[in-house]
Amino acid sequence: MAWKGAISKSLQELRIHLCQSGPASSGVREFLISNYAEIKKANPGFPLLVRECSGIEAKLIARYDFGVEKSVSIQGDNPQSIISKLDQLIKHGESLPKAA
Repeated sequence: MAWKGAISKSLQELRIHLCQSGPASSGVREFLISNYAEIKKANPGFPLLVRECSGIEAKLIARYDFGVEKSVSIQGDNPQSIISKLDQLIKHGESLPKAA
């Protein structure tokens, strides 16, 4: 999966918000179980922040250079759909200006 190694090249930080027990966050939990270790292994110094809160809407929040942030809802999504949305965030970061 090329996107796992591209995360730290395009993003400054990735936050994942989810509910610990809600059914709408089940796909996010599955995504994290399947991919978290590999993402951290490919990007050891990259800030990948997982924030759990009861009843919160599941979403990905990407922070780019110059403090630019973009958020996408992953409420009710399956892991494959989450990967697709994460890939879109990575591609968006590739088009933004980079700090020196």
